[in-house]
Amino acid sequence: MSTKSLPHFWFEPRPWIDGQWQTGGETVTVHNPATGAKIADVTRADAAAVRRAIEGAVKAQRAWREASAVERGNVLKRTAALLLARKDEFARLLTAEQGKPYAQAVGEIEYAASFFQWFGEEARRVYGRIAAHPEAGREYFVEHRAAGVAGLITPWNFPIAQGAKKVAASLAAGCSAVWKPAELTPLIALAVGPVMAEAGLPAGVLQIVPGRGSVVGGVLAEHPAVRVLSLTGSTATGSTLMAAGAPGIKRVSLELGGNAPFIVLPDADLDFTTEQLIRLKLFVSGQVCVTANRVFVHADIESALTEKLAAKLNAAHVGNGLEDGMDAGPLIHRQACTEVGAVVDQAVAQGARIVAQNRSYESDDTLRAGTFFPPTLLTCVRDEMKVARDEIFGPVIPLLRYTRVSEAVRRANETPHGLAAYVYGRDLAQCHAVARGIEAGIVGVNEWRPLKAEIPFGGIKQSGIGVEGGEEGIREFLEIQVISMPKPLIQDS
Repeated sequence: MSTKSLPHFWFEPRPWIDGQWQTGGETVTVHNPATGAKIADVTRADAAAVRRAIEGAVKAQRAWREASAVERGNVLKRTAALLLARKDEFARLLTAEQGKPYAQAVGEIEYAASFFQWFGEEARRVYGRIAAHPEAGREYFVEHRAAGVAGLITPWNFPIAQGAKKVAASLAAGCSAVWKPAELTPLIALAVGPVMAEAGLPAGVLQIVPGRGSVVGGVLAEHPAVRVLSLTGSTATGSTLMAAGAPGIKRVSLELGGNAPFIVLPDADLDFTTEQLIRLKLFVSGQVCVTANRVFVHADIESALTEKLAAKLNAAHVGNGLEDGMDAGPLIHRQACTEVGAVVDQAVAQGARIVAQNRSYESDDTLRAGTFFPPTLLTCVRDEMKVARDEIFGPVIPLLRYTRVSEAVRRANETPHGLAAYVYGRDLAQCHAVARGIEAGIVGVNEWRPLKAEIPFGGIKQSGIGVEGGEEGIREFLEIQVISMPKPLIQDS
């Protein structure tokens, strides 16, 4: 089994401000979660550096918003091309820093590039309109204008893809942006800075400031020049950011936590459903806000599906994502393993049963310092258990039995979250009816990954505000201005 090496850095592990690497405050070490090996020491931005970044973004935005939409779009599309041309280097860096298998990392680079490409095209499709005024002799213009400086805060599970969604949309709209990557995965974000400069992005239009959330997020929320706050993170963090930005009446775009139901209808193709569900739950080792968190299975097929899931789960390869053939990697850190383990232990104490656990990583002595949790299949799970109530964020599959489809839909909706959901079955009319009955921002019918750059995605209830992707995604960074004017009249000279 071959192992891929970490690429040589083409960037420096320090804040990227005004097109240059800057000094910062404290230094922290980034480790590979699979092996515990040191990757780099990263210099964090302190509050003063963040303020400098915002001030630089203000200056850069004045010229950037006046650039033609075609020009802005071309920079984003060139960025997409450069990412694809260097996706092996980016993927190896991403796997080393975050832990996901190399094949999944390649997929994330391609996904990130698709947002730069999509919003590079959408930049020229921001249309205003001229409309008839209710008073004779007048007309009004509705124009879309860049909101200003955008503060972007991204998570560690998709550190470049989530950044691409926000960076591409904000820059396409004519905003400048200050990007705060996750504390645990700052390197892949810093790697984007010089690539965008190579694509022709003027200095200061994108600032990248790794640092503590309490420091960087606090400055972004308080600074009057920051007009949009866009966060992907936990519901608790989203609530805190909203409150911090409220005095400045900042626009917020939030993609927050989930508790996605995965409803398996009685007529579902069990082989197909098994393959899709295992793929979904092993994706980033279950550390995904849209992953299946509660799997509702009809009583008539529960035994057959459980058997297939156990066999497929046991056959998976769990280990170092830089080695070939891995289906899942480690969790992001040791505390995550402890928290997921506590949820599983509590469920078992309350009557749940472990049917399968994959500990294949234990055969590799080089992974002893890694932060792995065994992918686990649980049966006899009840709605009141913590494993069903709360987002797990780990490779745990809890099966919950139901007897009526209407019951499954009702139970699926008994959560304050509404981010994603899944429905599997052969009768597409029934699947559509069930999907429409679920309270979630996006529902995949016989599809484990319905997220695409062209498709708008956002949560409802406590799972978020606003959308990313699709033609709607750019609107999060635009304001409307109406100009009411007299109609010009022909005048004889």
